[in-house]
Amino acid sequence: MRGFLLHARPFQEHGLLLDWLTDTHGWLRMRQPGARRVGSRGQKRPPAFVCLELQSAGRGGWPVLKSAEPVEHFRFLHGRRLAAAFYLHELILRALRPDEPVSGLFLDYWKSLAMLEEPGVPVSVVMRRFERQLLEHLGSGIDWGHTADRAPVDPDAGYRVGLQGGIVPDGRTGAIPGRVLLAIAADRPLVSAADRRTARDLMQALLVPHVGDRPFVSRRLWPSAPAEAETAPDSP
Repeated sequence: MRGFLLHARPFQEHGLLLDWLTDTHGWLRMRQPGARRVGSRGQKRPPAFVCLELQSAGRGGWPVLKSAEPVEHFRFLHGRRLAAAFYLHELILRALRPDEPVSGLFLDYWKSLAMLEEPGVPVSVVMRRFERQLLEHLGSGIDWGHTADRAPVDPDAGYRVGLQGGIVPDGRTGAIPGRVLLAIAADRPLVSAADRRTARDLMQALLVPHVGDRPFVSRRLWPSAPAEAETAPDSP
């Protein structure tokens, strides 16, 4: 079984409780006894943002992590890219139920990490792409290139979007520009800060039925200094 560490917290006197995104079980929780014991020769906390080959033991309750060996290079994310990765972790933990396989999500998350390593890929594109894919995995995917009546989305027209009704033309002030929908569909960067905020707010509204409306803790990690011009005005 392969997995990515999503979250770790203290458990009992010296242990850790680990949340994983795995290729076979979706979100899986494990125990790691003794991981926080000072001077312990045992296994330390596994690294994040790297795919690990996992071995566990035990039946019933939370299994015990026996080993976690990397199967790829380590990633060292910084600034906005680190904050974005933690945002993806929060999305997964809030959207999934434990031990429920979600086909394809593991590879989509892995690809997102690889994209965050690439300086030329805007952070906002990675986040909107993963949000769109997560909605699809949760059974709430939308055809971003067509309206509910199968007409192509016009980049110069306005629309409203819902999980039930899909994309519907809307000529009122405040409607979502078609260019924003087409950019989300094609994983393209948006030029203006206003369009990026529109895309962010739209995706977060669509995700609310799956992740709730509590603020994301990862937003507190969003650095105040701009890392790149494309994302400077935005947060996750």
